[in-house]
Amino acid sequence: MKSGLSQKFWVNQAGFQLAWWCAILFTSQSLPVLIILLLLHFLFHRHPLNEAYVVLACGLIGFSVDLLLTAAGLFRFGSAALPPLWLLLLWFCFSATLRQSLSFFHNRRMLASVCGGISGGLAYIAAAKLGAVSIGLSTVPGFLVLMFIWMGLFPLQIWLSTRQFPGEVRGAY
Repeated sequence: MKSGLSQKFWVNQAGFQLAWWCAILFTSQSLPVLIILLLLHFLFHRHPLNEAYVVLACGLIGFSVDLLLTAAGLFRFGSAALPPLWLLLLWFCFSATLRQSLSFFHNRRMLASVCGGISGGLAYIAAAKLGAVSIGLSTVPGFLVLMFIWMGLFPLQIWLSTRQFPGEVRGAY
């Protein structure tokens, strides 16, 4: 089934939007949906093993940042000391966009930094407003901290996603 369908811009972006909304609105109850979306992504990818490597590496890096932010008290997920499993799966879903619908940002590091900072920060603020996470700062300072983190994290992930299998990245549109 290596059709490449999951690499198409709109299919890939729609899949991630579905994953994000499910994760944020349904938190732990979203686990089956997130797993199915990831499995479908790999099933319909031209290079599923290579993609799995990138998704695993980039997803674990992103989740590690959230783990550190949780340990520092910036994020709170109820009474849990660690970030929840749904957040790890959401990071994997996000990482599945890096070489597909977000490939526009390859070789545009400054733009990736600015757009990543703004959209990454806003995504966490939105998740907090919808009750998926509590942020240990008020809205504006919380956004600014997250914006600066994402200004470095997003370009790093874009760069990492192109390192191992650079010939497979283009053609997502």
